[in-house]
Amino acid sequence: MRIVILTNAYPYHPGEQFIDDEIGYWAEHEEARVTLMPAVAHGEPRPLPAGMSIDTTFTSGRWFGRLKAVAEALFSDIFRHEIDHLRRTRKLEWRTMVRALLHSSKVLQQASQLTRYAERNGDIDVAYCYWNDTQSYAAVLAKARGRVRRVVSRVHGVDLYEPRRYRDYMPLKRQFIGGYDRIFVLSSHAAAYMAATYGALPERMELIPLGVPLEESLSRPSPDGSAHIVSVSFCLPVKRLERIVDALAMFARENPALSVKWTHVGGGPLLDATRELARSRLGGIANLSFEFMGFVPHENVKRVFLDEPVDVMVNASESEGTPVSIMEAMSAGVPAVAPNVGGISYVVSNRCGALLSGSPDGREISEAIARVALGKDRDVLRSNARIEIENRFDASRNYRDFIANVISVGAT
Repeated sequence: MRIVILTNAYPYHPGEQFIDDEIGYWAEHEEARVTLMPAVAHGEPRPLPAGMSIDTTFTSGRWFGRLKAVAEALFSDIFRHEIDHLRRTRKLEWRTMVRALLHSSKVLQQASQLTRYAERNGDIDVAYCYWNDTQSYAAVLAKARGRVRRVVSRVHGVDLYEPRRYRDYMPLKRQFIGGYDRIFVLSSHAAAYMAATYGALPERMELIPLGVPLEESLSRPSPDGSAHIVSVSFCLPVKRLERIVDALAMFARENPALSVKWTHVGGGPLLDATRELARSRLGGIANLSFEFMGFVPHENVKRVFLDEPVDVMVNASESEGTPVSIMEAMSAGVPAVAPNVGGISYVVSNRCGALLSGSPDGREISEAIARVALGKDRDVLRSNARIEIENRFDASRNYRDFIANVISVGAT
């Protein structure tokens, strides 16, 4: 069975590091001949299991092919239908028109590239799309051309929730939503959103969450008189890191006898601005220290929760899918404080941490940190965080179930 996994960059850097936890389980299926096809490829790829191959068809001849595809897209039904959608929803302006044209051209170009790959190597039994975005639409188009038998796709967060896009506009998804043989969602909230917003058929959606490896050792709580709070995220406006700053200022001031430390893991365009914000708002608080680690390789992030005591993982995002970073913290026995947005409630509850309102302010976050880190149920929350991962987000179970499901689609 020929399976092609379409990614943005994996196995190349950066990003998509969570595929590392899944990819090894594909090697357990000898009947699956797996090829990874990234859209971009720079530097040296990550190591892959024996028998897997990489094809860089999507990355070759990109500029000339893209210009040709833009010209083709301008007169295509895909672009015309998208303009009609923008007009009906009153989102038609020059920026959304440009986005519609560029996405249409990318789909046409990638569909042609995928078709040429199949002509050289044989028809594709399953195109597994890690993102429900242009590559997956291209796979649906290649399926219509007869070179791909089945198309399955994951959907996460940025490729799911329209408010995360400019003008709440998700290009092209409604046009291609009916072409998937299966869409794998990470939570019941995601399934409901896909059906209500884009018209995805419930019978073609399957809820199989991501998973994380179960850590053999667990994080330790801080000794009496101290507290360590960790946040893990790319530094973007949607992450609302300024609210974490406000919360920690309140938490430290209201617990002056406590030595408080905040560690943030993750780079991004707002890293320097967030660091400066922390210096201005937190720098004068004597019992509070903070560290911005910047980008940390995925395999090393887990060590943050194990190498020193950690009491709380805090998240303040405006929009999320089902965050793997929270799962990894909970796997190490660290309870999470996070807002009730996207699929977070599928992982975090007051039984194993603190589930906040959808738009918590600094006060709400601060009080939740205090309950989780200092409350009488601290040890119970830590134990329940680990149990939640064991029961529902164990990588060895979830990824095996997912891969068996994909292979069953290809066998039909």
